[in-house]
Amino acid sequence: MSAPAPLLRLANVSKRYPGAAGGDLPVLRGLSLEVARGETVAIVGPSGCGKSTLLNLIGTLDLPDSGELILDGQRLDTLDELALAATRNRQIGFIFQSHHLLPQCTVLENVLVPTLASGDTASRAQAIDRAKQLLTRVGLGERMNYRPGQLSGGERQRCAVVRALINQPKLLLADEPTGALDRATADALAALLLDLNREQGTALIVVTHAPELAKRMGRVLELRDGVLTQMAA
Repeated sequence: MSAPAPLLRLANVSKRYPGAAGGDLPVLRGLSLEVARGETVAIVGPSGCGKSTLLNLIGTLDLPDSGELILDGQRLDTLDELALAATRNRQIGFIFQSHHLLPQCTVLENVLVPTLASGDTASRAQAIDRAKQLLTRVGLGERMNYRPGQLSGGERQRCAVVRALINQPKLLLADEPTGALDRATADALAALLLDLNREQGTALIVVTHAPELAKRMGRVLELRDGVLTQMAA
């Protein structure tokens, strides 16, 4: 029996940016990566090595100069912007170090932002129910009507996690999700992400400088000189 197809596949992906002294600066050099459904992966490496660039490519916030990017059997690097936006909304969740919550909106309203593209009343009602269930699951059941300014840093990040999960994505991308948190809060957030990964089967890719977070993932990859290498256990 053949192995199941990976959820995510990058094949020979390269990315360059204009250099300060003219010419192009290569960031990713023929990089390849496969991630299975439900897998957890940490990407580590020195500052400025291209970790966030890689995450932006995987999340289709940017496109590679060459190579293939395939998610759930669909090649993404050939889609137009409208199709990419629909894919991001339906299949990919994002968590950033700066959570990007809307300060004027309540916790519940922030979580529901990714669902606004759907005009289906029934889907909207289901999303509200799911949002409330997830917020309760992460300990924010009593904070649904609070605004981000009334929450702690850890609570804001938990709200961002729920927002990333509201559309039941197949892939969750987290860019330094614990970077602004104290050790205890960071540990609690890491445990939450792994619990939700196990419960919902969402694949998780985390870019991090924190070794404590990286070692909790199923696989740790180092990005250096534009290529990924597997780190020893």
